[in-house]
Amino acid sequence: YLAVAGGIAVPEVMGSYSTDLKSGIGGLEGRLLKDGDRLATGKPSRQFSGPQGVKQLLWGNRIRALPGPEYREFDRASQEAFWRSPWQLSPQSNRMGYRLQGQSLTRTTDRELLSHGLLPGVVQVPYNGQPIVLMNDAQTTGGYPRIACIIEADMYHLAQIPLGQPIHFVQCSLEEALNARRERQRYLEQLTWRLQHEH
Repeated sequence: YLAVAGGIAVPEVMGSYSTDLKSGIGGLEGRLLKDGDRLATGKPSRQFSGPQGVKQLLWGNRIRALPGPEYREFDRASQEAFWRSPWQLSPQSNRMGYRLQGQSLTRTTDRELLSHGLLPGVVQVPYNGQPIVLMNDAQTTGGYPRIACIIEADMYHLAQIPLGQPIHFVQCSLEEALNARRERQRYLEQLTWRLQHEH
């Protein structure tokens, strides 16, 4: 992650300074950044002496996940491949979805699914058998089978894995997922407190 004192000087839209080019919001003059671009920054509100208490981001490749609602509709070979095979991020990945490249996954049924609700972290498998992990800008409904769901505590980690690095999914329990979420929340609260009380 990159933190900029004062933030990047861009127009505020609906209380946010985020970019969503598909909606025509943000960006540099409405476009993606490219080499050589210069960004204006806002005025820093306070001095920051360093990253005390900030965890070092480790480039591990193990991402924890829970089996999804349609997990049992995939054949055994596909279930095993999802957990045991390495996956790589496709260059077509974006903030809507991380497209994965690896062994093609196959369902044991051609049952059509009704549209269902979606959240970031859901792993859908379209007709080509290559999974897509829904990210922060993903749609809210869809009809592809959901083989798994990345746990919330590991989504930030997945978002930082570079193209070309292998990814391995590790099955975990709901209890483990909830414990990991609580641990990450405690860390973020402690970090927030340190930043607010730093002199």
